Amino acid sequence: MVRHGSASRQPAGRQDQRGAAVFIVVMVLTLLTAVGIFAVRSSSLADAAAGFDREGAQASLVAQYGISATAAYLGTGIASTVITMMESRNNPLYTPPLCESNAYPIAPAPPPSPTPAFPPSCFKIDSAPAGIIQTSFTTSSNESIFAPSNAASAGYATSTSSLNANETTDAAFVVELTEARSTGLPVAGSTIETQVLHQVTLTSFAQVRPVAACAGGVLSTPNAAQTAVRAIVSAGAPP
Repeated sequence: MVRHGSASRQPAGRQDQRGAAVFIVVMVLTLLTAVGIFAVRSSSLADAAAGFDREGAQASLVAQYGISATAAYLGTGIASTVITMMESRNNPLYTPPLCESNAYPIAPAPPPSPTPAFPPSCFKIDSAPAGIIQTSFTTSSNESIFAPSNAASAGYATSTSSLNANETTDAAFVVELTEARSTGLPVAGSTIETQVLHQVTLTSFAQVRPVAACAGGVLSTPNAAQTAVRAIVSAGAPP
């Protein structure tokens, strides 16, 4: 007597369900991976935005610091000399520096009409280590404009440790003195024949930048935060 065994067969519908289940699992894993990547990317962007916001705030404070330092420098008795130099632009033998805040338009932009015979008045003060502000700081208090670095970068030794904990950020400012105008009023304690009160516009440009980006001697970088602040100060000068 011969017995024939019957082989079990899986219905075709169940095989289709297994393929659909694998597809759904792959799709879910892909979706979870995409969500994870998005979360990591969003977190990194938030950190970068916070860093840029901090650098922007620091640049604004550095610009205000440049205004205060320049005003203090003018108060040391040098204001008369500075204003006299600014007004000497009418001397053909004197060429004032170029100031961005009141410069003429350059080519291809047309010049102003009529073109003044002499360039606009300008005097520049910056935070350079050998600049006049640093010299004034050294003379008066033997201090530096910015806090010296405890672990200065070998490529850029002037990093300012006062900006962040790991000393990887540098700052600089340039203050442009323009539009010195006499008010016609005497300085307190003086006569109109000796000292006249002048108003001078100060425009401070400040930049906060990563030290590594400027290690090659480059003065600017796309990663830098830059801010401009303007103020008007009064100073005495000869009539």
